[in-house]
Amino acid sequence: MPIGPPAPPSSCNLLTPDEVAELLRVSKTSVYRLVERRVIRFYRVCGLLRFDREDVHAFIGDGRVEPMGEHQQEL
Repeated sequence: MPIGPPAPPSSCNLLTPDEVAELLRVSKTSVYRLVERRVIRFYRVCGLLRFDREDVHAFIGDGRVEPMGEHQQEL
């Protein structure tokens, strides 16, 4: 097994803030807020924000809320 930090994503998997906003269907400002609060993983490439597509999909999955059981839904 390799030792050290994980390899960076290939450039074809990197998304811009605009692309992330479109994927999440939120404003670009909301993407910058997520970065500011450090709740989404990102890279800085020559001072520009970039996001790994897999990290964005993981962020979406982390926000998934499971349905409640049948007896709780009736309340």
